[in-house]
Order: sequence, then C-alpha cells, then structure tokens
Amino acid sequence: MVKSQVKISVVIPCYNIGQYLTRCIESVLSQTYSHLEVILIDDGSTDSTAAISQSFVVLDARVQYFYQENSGVSVARNLGIEKASGTKIMFLDADDYITSTMVADLVLALPNDNQRLLSICGMYHVKNGVTTKNSGFSRLVALQKSQINTNEILTLFEYENLSSPCCKLYDLELLHQYQIRFHASITYQEDLIFNLDYFKQVESIIIVPSFHYYYIEHPTSSSIKYHKQLFAALPIIYDQLKSYPDFKNREDYIKRFFLFQILNNLNNAHHSDSGMTLKEQYQSVRQILNSDIYEFCQSALKTNSVHFLLKFLITFKCYSGIVLFYNSYRVLK
Repeated sequence: MVKSQVKISVVIPCYNIGQYLTRCIESVLSQTYSHLEVILIDDGSTDSTAAISQSFVVLDARVQYFYQENSGVSVARNLGIEKASGTKIMFLDADDYITSTMVADLVLALPNDNQRLLSICGMYHVKNGVTTKNSGFSRLVALQKSQINTNEILTLFEYENLSSPCCKLYDLELLHQYQIRFHASITYQEDLIFNLDYFKQVESIIIVPSFHYYYIEHPTSSSIKYHKQLFAALPIIYDQLKSYPDFKNREDYIKRFFLFQILNNLNNAHHSDSGMTLKEQYQSVRQILNSDIYEFCQSALKTNSVHFLLKFLITFKCYSGIVLFYNSYRVLK
C-alpha cells in the first residue's frame, strides 16, 4: 500500500473539556497528512463539548461525533476503536494537542511491507507553563519481533511515555484480531496494560526521533487525583512483564518501577479525596505492604530517595506510623 493511502483514525475521548477541545481538534485537522478521520467520543459531557464537537462535524467531513453515557475514558476509547475505519489508529486526549507534522512523521516511518507495528514519537510535558521533553527518542530505532520479546522492550519500558496510548500509531486490524481493548474496570495504568497486550502481538516497533505530542498537566490530571482502584492494575502489569524472557536482566529497574507504584498507592490511600477513615487507611496500608508486589520490590527501598522516616516505617511495617506520617504531612503541606 502506498503510504499516502494509509487512512489514519484519530480517536479523541471528551469529557467536559470544552475549554481546550477546539485547540485539540484544530491541531489534528491542520495535519500536513490529510488522509485521516477524527472520531470524537463524548463521555457524557454537560458543558460545551457537544456543541463544539458538532460544529466541527459541520465544518469538516472527516470529523465524526458519538455520545455515550458517562462510562470512563477506557470505554470511550474502546468505542472509538469500534467506530474507526482506518488502517492505523491513534489516540489523543482532548486537552492535549499535536504538531502539524506528527501524523506524517509516524506514517513516513512505516515500512513498505505493511507490517503490523507500533510507531512512537516523543512527547512534550507541559506543567505550569514550563515545557520539557520526555527521555529518549534521540535516534531512529526499529525493533523486530525477536527484540520485542527480549531485553530491548524492557529497556524501552523506561521511557516515560511508553505506557501512554498517545503519541503512538497502532494497527487497527491487529487490535480487532486479538481483541485488544482498554480495561474498563481499571482506572489507573490501564494504558500500560493495553500497550503490554499490544506488544505481545505486534511485529515491529518504530521509535521516531522527533517530538510532536504536547501533554498538558492540569490539577485534575489522572496522576494527581484520587483513584479508588489504584492497586488493581499492579498484579496484571507484573504478570505481563514477568512473561518476557529477559525479565531477570531488567529486574532492578522493574523493582524500582513497582516500588514507585507502592509509594504511589500509599500516598493515594491518604489522599484528601479518599474519604477513608483512619481505620480504613490502616487496613489499606497493611494490604499494600503484605502484597506479593511489595515483597517483590521491597529490596529497592534501600537505594530509594524516599524520606528516611517513611523508609524506616515501611521497612518495619509500622502501619499506624505510616498513617500518621502521611496525614501529618498532608496537614503541614
């Protein structure tokens, strides 16, 4: 297939995001690569999202709009997969935006033999008006199937945005063939699980050495807010990573990754929006520190830069002390 004939489906889940939606959609419609469709999935918005979306449907025949009752971003993305008619598919969050050459660069990197692959570009991180680049992406990298199933993919795992479904071009046929979808019951790290499922089936991965995606962090961003089912994803991710043949070679890094997740879960249990009583926080801390995941990664605590008092409390499983530490820190902050 001639590369200019490859149709790209761009799926944009939307929920009460009218403030940023126009910028997002316009960044897609202004692409130098024009053979694409824009699929807007409104996840039950009550603001101007619907009106803005429908105005673009009128302006450009490439734009489609679908409404669903509020069901979460994973369900919205899955609906986008079902509605997509392209050969390749990419996901874009409605408060983010992309450069005008992102799609062209990702399509240009596709091999001529129409392999079912994943192509990835770099991401800008915008927080409080400051823009930074994520790590890696200094050179063109092409991984074939044999490399994806070994140490190479676990090395790529260290890139900050490997877990995100954004700044990536997926093969739509492969998603349908293996029924790869986002886990609707998991609200954190569901993106990483989706990508790990995809890595298992993909024929090659292309890393494009350019930055095109602008990720905008807001106070309500997923990484900041409270997640009720935060811990649920960790056993799934662990099983996925452990299945790679060279898991042992990257075990030190993977332990650090899971320790970070453990600390994130402890912090989440004491989030101001959790609504947990002190007893419930105690029980949550106990469950986290008696999990198989913590047992696997606890050795990484020795070299972690976590506060010395918290490190002591975690090491000796002082559950009440941990609850007191987090609640005191929250009050002082």
